[in-house]
Amino acid sequence: MVEFPTVLDDLMMAQQPILKKSKDIFGYELLFRGKDALSANVSDGESATSQVLVNLCIGITNLESQLRKPFFINMTTELMLSDAFFPISPDTVYIEILESQKLTPEFFEALKKWRGAGYRFALDDYQFNADYEALLPWVSIVKIDVFLTPPENFIKEINELKARGLILLAEKIENEEMFELCKKIGFDLFQGYFLQRPEIIKGKKIDSATHGAIHLVNALQQKDVDIATVSDLVTKNPKLSYQLLRIINSPVCGLSKTVTSIQEAIIFLGLVQLKKWALLITLTSSSTQPKALLKILLTRGRCCQLLAQNKQPALADSAFMVGLMSGIDAVFNVEKSVVLEQIALDNLSRAAIMHRTGELGSYLSLALDCEEQHWDNIQSMNPAERAQLNRAFLDAMLWSEEVMQSIN
Repeated sequence: MVEFPTVLDDLMMAQQPILKKSKDIFGYELLFRGKDALSANVSDGESATSQVLVNLCIGITNLESQLRKPFFINMTTELMLSDAFFPISPDTVYIEILESQKLTPEFFEALKKWRGAGYRFALDDYQFNADYEALLPWVSIVKIDVFLTPPENFIKEINELKARGLILLAEKIENEEMFELCKKIGFDLFQGYFLQRPEIIKGKKIDSATHGAIHLVNALQQKDVDIATVSDLVTKNPKLSYQLLRIINSPVCGLSKTVTSIQEAIIFLGLVQLKKWALLITLTSSSTQPKALLKILLTRGRCCQLLAQNKQPALADSAFMVGLMSGIDAVFNVEKSVVLEQIALDNLSRAAIMHRTGELGSYLSLALDCEEQHWDNIQSMNPAERAQLNRAFLDAMLWSEEVMQSIN
């Protein structure tokens, strides 16, 4: 694994482990953190949850090993009733429902839908309120705040929950005495400051330009949209392209595949899943693209693509992605090896970007010769190849200019 440099210093979220009786890790609760590392300060629950999910799956962190464990995350009513949350693999997540949740027919319909799709739910802060017993058949885990609801006062109710086959999680364990008491009473899982305080997770946020994400969402709303149209929209936005490759590579998403082109990535992910991710990305988008750099990367990618079309058309899409991703380190101001480590790029494309090897690497070298004005290298080419390169680079510059005008 590549060592993460100090530049990965954005505040991403916090995590607190959930332990078994043996104190082995069962999973982690993920907690929103804004500018304040010590507390959540959540004013918009929907945006906060979305930001945690996007940071988790698209941001660059060193959470890879932890993501192999289940994680718990609070879910707002708005996200429960929408499609935006559910690009996450059901095997990796427990969705926490607050006991204060307003129980409407629409909410139960959403609960039924997502349980049918394999998602698991935990009821948070349960205080043995009869009004919320209707939720118990739908949840796998019941979390009880032992500070607010002393468990020794609810032995009968706790035994009834266990008799229903529910997993009991004691949260707010503040000392060893409470930990031992909860084990004796019959709790299965444990969480609290005595066991471990929330740990701040830092990394590099991969924000998308709002404009590009909204364009993608709008296109995906159309019933007759095709893969080629969507691919065209994504490839014109290096950050969205990177995010798509990052999603496919994230253990949280339950996918495992390397790809050779943006179009292949879209086909593999599927338009339905892509729409969900585009909605989430839109919720959290704030930054703007550096326009000069964007134009350079688009020109570089298009030049590589045109060179491949002349020699090996089957490699054209891969060549475009190599050109586009070759400067992604400058977009995020993170070392190239770290950025590429995170995404589902095939080995040939990765080698072409890092070392300019292979056929794809040769196209990238030629494009960079033009871009960086390495005249000695260009002059050493035979006249036909030189003319072909000049034409490809000029066409690429014109194409990127058209793209930039269309997205301004």
